[in-house]
Amino acid sequence: MSLACMGWLKKKCRKGKKGECRDCEMVQQLSLSHRLKERDIILRNSHLKFGFKDCRLYAVWTWLPNRFSVCQPELLYTTEEHGTSLVTLYQRVENHQPTVIVIKTTNDEIFGAFCSADWSDRRQKSSLLSYFGTGETFIFTLYPIKQKYEWVGLKDENIPNTANMFQAGDNSILTIGGGHGEAIFLDENLLHCRSEKCDTFNNEPLSQSEDFKCKVVEVYGLS
Repeated sequence: MSLACMGWLKKKCRKGKKGECRDCEMVQQLSLSHRLKERDIILRNSHLKFGFKDCRLYAVWTWLPNRFSVCQPELLYTTEEHGTSLVTLYQRVENHQPTVIVIKTTNDEIFGAFCSADWSDRRQKSSLLSYFGTGETFIFTLYPIKQKYEWVGLKDENIPNTANMFQAGDNSILTIGGGHGEAIFLDENLLHCRSEKCDTFNNEPLSQSEDFKCKVVEVYGLS
């Protein structure tokens, strides 16, 4: 059945025994199938580096908010070309919103984060390190397992203030998630890094060992 039939299906709207609309359900499935095909075309036609190409970040694409699901990924920063400086990372990713950070450790674990806010926002509140961002931010693992950790506030309204800590950074650190730990902590040389359970995502550490070293760090913008 082609997508051209979807309008007709919506009008027809045949109800099942329990009141559910069989045809509307079919429309939803076709719409999802169409969006997934668009995402697949985008990924196959993109000039992608380590993250999207080797790790098949297609899974992350299915986790993005719908309005970003068919955006074109653009490689903004990779340690393989731009060096291992956090300052350089910030310079290359500022004024892009949102961004996807992908990390491959020296143990070949792969994980990262979808960051909803522009990293330039880190300078707007005060000279002190302060958190910013929104509840659309999430973290994920891709290898050895695939797992998405959403903001805990999406499922529970009674959360501590520490669960509203999404993104923060200065020239010496970058951190995602907070409250009794940090889901992702990168140092100024992207070398001595850490992943812990935190209140924001109620996640398990993304790396087998809480302390890890980066083999590759990449940041993608969506446009």
